[in-house]
Amino acid sequence: MAENTIADKQYLAKILFTREKLEQKVVAKRVGVSEKTMSKWVNDFNWRTLRNRLAVGKEEVLSNLYEQLEELNDAISQKPVGERYSDSRQADIQIKLTASIRNLETELAIADLVESGIRFIKFLQAHGTHQQVLDTSNLWNEFIQHSIKA
Repeated sequence: MAENTIADKQYLAKILFTREKLEQKVVAKRVGVSEKTMSKWVNDFNWRTLRNRLAVGKEEVLSNLYEQLEELNDAISQKPVGERYSDSRQADIQIKLTASIRNLETELAIADLVESGIRFIKFLQAHGTHQQVLDTSNLWNEFIQHSIKA
């Protein structure tokens, strides 16, 4: 497996800490960084605040973004025929909303993969051998890293 970049490790750490609510020490070991580095990321990027905000739920935020985009598109469609296009302000809002939606959907997809893996590995810990857990965890981690880069 190719060596993960710092950005890859940081992205996975963010998901594991904020969405999966794993302890910093566990996340640091899992992504292959020092506890000091993990602590720096949590503090520098306000991951504790983000972790708390996620209690609201990304799905709810995503739903609100889609509603805003739909309302903007409705306003544009109400314009007279021949003028049903975005002005510069509306285009800027559309670009920002679609970028936010894309980012959230990507994060949700990766987070769902991580969550599924964690749930399966916990299941395997109760029903499989120690070696199966280790092998599966390593393969799952490679799969997640590959998915992040895709």
